[in-house]
Amino acid sequence: MRNAGLPASDVRGRIATELADDVPWNRVLNSICTEPHPLGVEMASAAAHTNLGDVRIFRGTKRIERKVVRLLLDLLGNPGGSGNLVSGGTEANLIAMLVARESARARGKLTDRPEVVVSSTVHFSFTKIFGLLGLTPVVVPVDDVLRLPAGEVARRIGEHTVAVVATAGSSEFGVVDAVDEIGPAVSGRNVHLHVDAATGGFIIPFARELGHDLPRFDFTVDGVDSITIDPHKYGLANVPAGAILFKGAQDAGRFAFDSFFVDTPVHNTLLGTRPGSAAISTYAVLEHLGREGFTAITRTNFEVTEHLVAGLRAAGHELAIEPQLNIVVVKMPHAVRISQLLESWGWIVSTSKRFGETLRLVVTRHVTAKTVDEFLPVLERAREHVAAEVALR
Repeated sequence: MRNAGLPASDVRGRIATELADDVPWNRVLNSICTEPHPLGVEMASAAAHTNLGDVRIFRGTKRIERKVVRLLLDLLGNPGGSGNLVSGGTEANLIAMLVARESARARGKLTDRPEVVVSSTVHFSFTKIFGLLGLTPVVVPVDDVLRLPAGEVARRIGEHTVAVVATAGSSEFGVVDAVDEIGPAVSGRNVHLHVDAATGGFIIPFARELGHDLPRFDFTVDGVDSITIDPHKYGLANVPAGAILFKGAQDAGRFAFDSFFVDTPVHNTLLGTRPGSAAISTYAVLEHLGREGFTAITRTNFEVTEHLVAGLRAAGHELAIEPQLNIVVVKMPHAVRISQLLESWGWIVSTSKRFGETLRLVVTRHVTAKTVDEFLPVLERAREHVAAEVALR
């Protein structure tokens, strides 16, 4: 740290120089986050000083957080449930698994080797979580369309099982597990069913209203106990804004840690200091857009996705799987090299470590038909360039 500070203009200039190296959103085709809604940015800035870890001071901010939780529960078919805003999907999934473990303990069902049934494509956050909580994953291979098979889930539940995790929109392929089949298979077996809808939570409800053939994943499905949803992805809120929601009105309180101080409420989240700006941003966007606004954005996202798929097929590419959501995965020999070359040209795409020669392309609000039309010729140029490299070896 300097002895004497710099003028604000110098600080702004230094930061602007560094930020100029960030990739502009209109060249990003790998992110399930996007540029937040302008109203969310405005309101987050107004609430930049707030801290949901100290609700004796930030009373209004806490009320807004509660309103956001109610809005999310209503979206997911359970206005009588409970929940909290968190930093994102990893924290939400962690809390869900801790609640599942402790619920099993309370029922006298917790063994010395608690297990969680998951798919072979479950999000990598669960690898961290299982290590932290001492849980053993029981990995079920996905079926031909990369979904967690309900029948196999039912077969794998045993005396050590404390939870099952289904995914409503996998981060790699956008695949939606048949939660409406898994729920009944789990219901009544004293096993916590958690749905990781960090990716699909702000897509599926609106896509279903538009007529897309997607399974129900929310609390209207028998057996679902908790859901992760991330407003900072397709919900257009500022980062970090996630949520963990529970079926029961008291369930969120099962994760509770007291503080040192009188009149300070217990913490029901992993983080102590929590940015109130995320709650404010989420509330602003939810209230401003409403269901109609999100449905319109979802319609556009699917139209752009269809435009991308048509362009890829016209260029002779084959998809690895038919997209359910706004994630398109195309078969691509030498995918890693092509991805690296595209990045050197200013375009960001993804390649999966688990699924080999594929490129993953994500459509969010900042990806328009114009973006697709600019990208596809660049992709072909990269493919030809890499093919020439390989031929010279």
